[in-house]
Amino acid sequence: MDTSAEEDKAERGRAAYIAQFSTAPDSEAATEDEIRELEHVAARLPARVWLAATIGMAERFAYYGTQTLFQNYLQNSPGDLIPGAIGLGKSHATTVNLAFTVAVNLLPLPASILVDGRLGRYRSLQIFTGIYALGSAILFGTSFPSEMRSGVALIGFILGSTLIAVGLGGVQASVQPFIGNMLSVMFTQFGEDHTHCLPSGPIYRANYANKNQEEWPAGGRKSRNGSLLTRDRHSRMVNVGSLGSIATTLMEKYIGFWSAYLLDLCAVLLAVVIVHLARPKFVHPVAQGSVLPRAARCLWYAARDGFSLDAAGPEHQLENHQRVVPWDKEFIAELRGALSAFKIWYFLSNTHSQVVILSFDVASNGSSIGWPIFWVCMGQGAQVSISQAGQMETHGIPNDLIKSSNPVAYVVFGVLVQKQLYPLLQRRKIHFSPVNRISLGFFIMSVAMAYSAVVQAIIYRSGPCYSHPLSCAASGGRTPNQVYVLLQLPTFVIIALAEVFCWPTGSEYTYSHAPKSMKSVLQACYISTAGVGYLLGMALSPLARDPLLVVLWSVTAAMMFATACAFWIAFRKD
Repeated sequence: MDTSAEEDKAERGRAAYIAQFSTAPDSEAATEDEIRELEHVAARLPARVWLAATIGMAERFAYYGTQTLFQNYLQNSPGDLIPGAIGLGKSHATTVNLAFTVAVNLLPLPASILVDGRLGRYRSLQIFTGIYALGSAILFGTSFPSEMRSGVALIGFILGSTLIAVGLGGVQASVQPFIGNMLSVMFTQFGEDHTHCLPSGPIYRANYANKNQEEWPAGGRKSRNGSLLTRDRHSRMVNVGSLGSIATTLMEKYIGFWSAYLLDLCAVLLAVVIVHLARPKFVHPVAQGSVLPRAARCLWYAARDGFSLDAAGPEHQLENHQRVVPWDKEFIAELRGALSAFKIWYFLSNTHSQVVILSFDVASNGSSIGWPIFWVCMGQGAQVSISQAGQMETHGIPNDLIKSSNPVAYVVFGVLVQKQLYPLLQRRKIHFSPVNRISLGFFIMSVAMAYSAVVQAIIYRSGPCYSHPLSCAASGGRTPNQVYVLLQLPTFVIIALAEVFCWPTGSEYTYSHAPKSMKSVLQACYISTAGVGYLLGMALSPLARDPLLVVLWSVTAAMMFATACAFWIAFRKD
């Protein structure tokens, strides 16, 4: 079957689906009052959306299954109590691990230029999942005991992790906007939002195509719209995928690193297979050129003319500089809307009329940098906590397995919050705005870091080695301090609760505020806040050693608490 025939068949399927849904006997066009007051429920998702989300889930399975092993792989030697491969030690291993995570989260930004400018989202997924698979194959092939003894494991890690980071950068820049394409095309012809009657009463079923414009209304009552629910579903699928770390940590302990990396390779290959075999089911938007170079040029002209986007307009540039620019007023408006997301990602001081370039025409009065601090905490929870578990009595539990309780808790909390808490608040007319959700998540994250500091203090007060676990003569390097590892479990559960309030809300804010031409770029910018956070975490890595770990956790908790306070004060009226 040729390509045009396949696309015609896919288009007929989309039309049939839309017709079936929009002519349902129990639906009618929603009024403004119904949209404001009724419970918001996501529409049924078509198979192509689930397939696209499965690509992201498989990628996350492989990423978390691989990255969770890196701390032990890098820190320990093959003959240590907790086996590893390269033997860099705790501080250096933490630095390398954070550097990898920084690369993974910063590379989506340049990748988005290729995605939007030349390749398109589908073609990008084809290429970058292939690069990811190649990196995973190299890591697997160099993780056997014989390669560890010969020193090949280090070379394989450098090459494999580099390719994995490049592949991940491209996939992350593509997959969420790609899912958005599946939804947008599906509902483009369904122009009205509808209400449906259920035994429990009427509900509001959201038209995804319309939610981009209505997501964050001034009234703020739409706490559960279709687009947010879809992103929460995607977030839960991502966390289900991250449960792969449970399998890989057990395989690492009882079989070897090679078996765990083989499982991760299989997950990446699943994503590759779906991308290629499901091609007829996907829509394929044509790349229309990256908006980033134009946006950068526009911002540069605005900076030179008093940090005002109005000064970058075509009329002003022509009149004052005799310069013809390749954008119009609509582009300026889109750029202003896109920049509004930065007041949430990086909230900055605005005590004067002239503000920093990232805050063009954005009303903000905060005093910190917001999301990156959140990611500093996530980095501590992901890397340092594994080393912390290695200082405790595990009773046969792999020290990197406890971390897997985080995605399990996220899935549970995600269902409870979306299905129970948000509807309850809406029925009681309690306004729980996006800013309040994110602020609450930040405060909860500070509690998680403070709890970790308490756990570390308990470890340092326990024998046999007290503030230098596994390093005293009494332990012989093989006896941890007498603290049970399950004491660490609440850390990951509390972090999961913080993520439930922060991550889907921030992701939806990004997508809903991004103009159509900037969705990949804005999503990449949102992901890049994690890279900035992990980069800040690298600055704290000298504290990631005994006996300074209590200081590390305490500093992180204080930073997060201060950030949460500043964030809420800055945006509480939004």
